[in-house]
Amino acid sequence: MAENSVLTSTTGRTSLADFSIFDSKVTEISKENLLIESTSYVEEEMPQIETRVILVQEAGKQEELIKALKDIKVGFVKMESVEEFEGLDSPEFENVFVVTDFQDSVFNDLYKADCRVIGPPIVLNCSQKGEPLPFSCRPLYCTSMVNLVLCFTGFRKKEELVRLVTLVHHMGGVIRKDFNSKVTHLVANCTQGEKFRVAVSLGTPIMKPEWIYKAWERRNEQDFCAAVDDFRNEFKVPPFQDCILSFLGFSDEEKTNMEEMTEMQGGKYLPLGDERCTHLVVEENIVKDLPFEPSKKLYVVKQEWFWGSIQMDARAGETMYLYEKANTPELKKSVSMLSLNTPNSNRKRRRLKETLAQLSRETDVSPFPPRKRPSAEHSLSIGSLLDISNTPESSINYGDTPKSCTKSSKNSTPVPSKQSARWQVAKELYQTESNYVNILATIIQLFQVPLEEEGQRGGRILAPEEIKTIFGSIPDIFDVHTKIKDDLEDLIVNWDESKSIGDIFLKYSKDLVKTYPPFVNFFEMSKETIIKCEKQKPRFHAFLKLYLLVTMMFSFGRFVIFSVRYQDVVE
Repeated sequence: MAENSVLTSTTGRTSLADFSIFDSKVTEISKENLLIESTSYVEEEMPQIETRVILVQEAGKQEELIKALKDIKVGFVKMESVEEFEGLDSPEFENVFVVTDFQDSVFNDLYKADCRVIGPPIVLNCSQKGEPLPFSCRPLYCTSMVNLVLCFTGFRKKEELVRLVTLVHHMGGVIRKDFNSKVTHLVANCTQGEKFRVAVSLGTPIMKPEWIYKAWERRNEQDFCAAVDDFRNEFKVPPFQDCILSFLGFSDEEKTNMEEMTEMQGGKYLPLGDERCTHLVVEENIVKDLPFEPSKKLYVVKQEWFWGSIQMDARAGETMYLYEKANTPELKKSVSMLSLNTPNSNRKRRRLKETLAQLSRETDVSPFPPRKRPSAEHSLSIGSLLDISNTPESSINYGDTPKSCTKSSKNSTPVPSKQSARWQVAKELYQTESNYVNILATIIQLFQVPLEEEGQRGGRILAPEEIKTIFGSIPDIFDVHTKIKDDLEDLIVNWDESKSIGDIFLKYSKDLVKTYPPFVNFFEMSKETIIKCEKQKPRFHAFLKLYLLVTMMFSFGRFVIFSVRYQDVVE
C-alpha cells in the first residue's frame, strides 16, 4: 500500500503539472488571438500612410530627379502651382515637396502651410546611398552642414543673423545659442567676447560669415561638405583680424617681415605711437622702457604673442604675453628664446656660424663641451642655449664616468682607480654616443613630435609627406644608436680586458648600413624642404620662431658630422 500510495501521489503530481502546462498554453493562444484581433482592428481603423513626392514646377522637369525617385521606389506627382495643392492633399499620403528655389513665393507658401519641403540634392543623395528620404521639421535643401553644430557671436543686426541661421538649417546644420564643447564651429563677426576666447582655448575653428554664404552657393554640388579643410580654411577668421599692430625693438629686416606677415594674417600695421593701434609688439630683450605712456586700450605684448597667434592660427589671449618693464622682477627672471633676429643678435649669429664652421672642419669631433670662461657661469650666451650637452635634461655628465659605473653591481668588476687605455677608449666612445643620442632625441622631441601631433590648433602645420621628407630616417638612426649606447654602457660597467669594443659596432653594422645612406642622400632635400616650407607657410615660420630654428639647425649640423663619421666607420 505504501508503494501504491507513493506511486499514486507521484502520478497525481505529474498529471497536475501537465494540466498546468496545458492551461498556460491555452492562455498564450488566447492572448495571441486577442492580439491578432486588436491588431486587425487597428489596421482597419488606421490605414497605412504612404510617402508621396510632389515635384514642384522646375523640379518636375528634371529627369535626374525622376530617375532617382524611381530608384528608391517612391511615388511622385508634378505640381505647377500652389492652387493644385488642394487637389493633391489626401490623408492617404504623406506629401514631400521638392522645390528647386527656397526663396521664391511657392516655397514661402508651402513653408507657411507647414509642409514638408526638401531640395533636389536630398533626393539625389538618398538615391546614391540607397536610403529613404529623411524627415526634418524644417525645410532641408541639402546636407552640406549635416553633423555640424554652429554658434554665433558679434552680430548686431538681427536680419543678418536670421538669414545666416536659416541657411544653416537649410543645409542640415544645428544652431546653439550658448557655446559649449559640442559646438564644432564658431561663426564670429568680431574677435572679442567670451565665446571667442573659449573657442580659441578649445581649438574650435572660428569662421567668417562668408563661409556660410559660400557653402550655400555650392548647395547643388552632390558630394560637397562645408567642413572639408580645403574649403573651410579659406574662410577662417585670421589671427590678426580687427588688430592694428606696431613694433618696437626689432631690426629693420625683422620689422618688415613682421609687418608683411601681419597683413597676410588679416591685420594692419601703423607707425609706433599711432593712437589707432590696438597692439604694440615689443622685443623684450632690447626694450628696457617704453618711449611713451601707453593708453589703457593698447595691448603691449611680447613677440611670443605674435608668433604664437600665427602658429595656432588664432588670436592668442594677450594676458599671458603682456610686456613687463625692465625693473620688474618678472622680467629679470624671464629669458626670451626669440632674440635671434634683433640688432644685437648679429654678433651671436656670427659666433654660432663660426662654431658650426669649426665643427665641420674638425676631423675628430670631441664629445666634451668646451671649457667655460671664468665669466661664463654668470652669463647666458646663445651657445649655452644650443649646446644640448649642457642642458639640465641631459642624462649624461660629459667628461665623467657614466652614472651607472658609480653603482656597485654583483656581476660587474669594480672599476680600478687607474683604468687601462682600452677602458678610456670605450669610455670616450660611450660619451660620444651619449652626446649623439641626446642630439637625436632633441630633434625628435622638440620638433618632429609636435609637428606630427594630432588635433593641432588650426590643423596640421605641415603635411605628413613634408614631415617625412624633413626628418627621414632620423627615428631609425636614433633607435640604433640608443642600442649601441646601452651596450657600451654595459661594457664599461662590466669591464673586462678580454672584451672587444668592435663587436658592438659589428653587431649593429647591418642596421647602420640600412639607416645612414637614406639620410645622407636626402639631407639636401631635407634642408630645401625646410627652407621652402618656412617661406611658404607662415605657421611653420612661426613654429620655428617659437621652437628655436637655430637650435634645430645647430643640432642638424652636429648630426651630419656624426653621421658622416659613422658612415666612414661602417664602410
